[in-house]
Amino acid sequence: MFKNSEVKKYTITYLIVIFLIGVALYLLIRLYIHNVDEEYYHELITATSGTTHLEDTGRDKYMPSEYSSAVKTSFYVLYGGVYGIFFILSVIGYFLGLRLYKTPMIAIAKVTDNSKEVLEGNYDSLQVADITEGDISQFYSIYTKMVTAIKQSKDKEQQEKIFLQDLIADISHQLKTPLATLSIYQDLLLNNNVSAEKKQEMLKLMGEQLSRMEWLILSLLMLARLESGSIVFTMKQEPLLPTLQMSIQNVDMLRNEKHQTISLSCPPDITLYHDKDWLGEALTNILKNATEYAPPNSNIEVWVEQTQVMTMIHIKDYGKGIEPESQNKIFKRFYRAKSNVNENSIGIGLSLSKSIVEGQGGDITLSSEVGKYTCFTLNFYSFK
Repeated sequence: MFKNSEVKKYTITYLIVIFLIGVALYLLIRLYIHNVDEEYYHELITATSGTTHLEDTGRDKYMPSEYSSAVKTSFYVLYGGVYGIFFILSVIGYFLGLRLYKTPMIAIAKVTDNSKEVLEGNYDSLQVADITEGDISQFYSIYTKMVTAIKQSKDKEQQEKIFLQDLIADISHQLKTPLATLSIYQDLLLNNNVSAEKKQEMLKLMGEQLSRMEWLILSLLMLARLESGSIVFTMKQEPLLPTLQMSIQNVDMLRNEKHQTISLSCPPDITLYHDKDWLGEALTNILKNATEYAPPNSNIEVWVEQTQVMTMIHIKDYGKGIEPESQNKIFKRFYRAKSNVNENSIGIGLSLSKSIVEGQGGDITLSSEVGKYTCFTLNFYSFK
């Protein structure tokens, strides 16, 4: 709140101004009285027969003390009335002016207090001033928005720091096992008692571990870029069918190993505003998940529905299903369901798909029943 010294400063300034106005008003009244004197002299001369000048009456000058009592009373009433009204208006003007003076001072005081809190890193105690007057209101509104923007920027920065810390921890944790395995294999390879056939087997296993580490690092970096918003999607309104066909082709080797089929139902005239390459990556990860969970010789269904406000892509397998307690966690980074059938899975594919879909304005929902089916649905909203 503003200090009393500000009110004192305003009061002193106001009194000086009022005093000067009072002096000016007094001079104006004296000028008016002087004009009355002139008129009174004229009437006096006119009333004296045979004279044209005041001196002809035998007087050197006319003294105001010789006014009649009625004239003197009129002058007193004039002074009293004018200064009475002047006093009342001055008091009213003082309080009105004080209120107007306080308005910007309140805003400035709030800004000062809030700025101190902001400098100390406390954004939650932002005080809101009840100010509705024109420019002052706009100024305080803009200032409040600025502080809010700074707070959001700080929060985002803090979230990014936490995300980076978690990411580094996740990478360290996930790389620990393959690095330990590679270290063991290296020690064994240096042992001359290991047969050449065994060395070849270990070299093959080391290659698999290195490939897994490479995929893990690339996936984590891709996920980090997605979640930090550093990736700009190239969005276009184009047919959805080629994107789906590309994704299915990406998992041909996996499904062929298990003799699985993928049935696709998507009218060629359905279009979607999307980034073909990135959405294809998301769909590929979900299809990989489906091929892992679906039993051999089974069919995986992919079909598309489109309404005026939504395009839905369904991917359904008839495998083990996902337990109810895992369904809310399945999209978390590195989460693996209890029924995970792939020991080498690290639980990052679905998290990556979720980030891609949400980055393109959609969302993913899941429905599953243990022992029967699992269905992922990608929903994209298009309000026309």
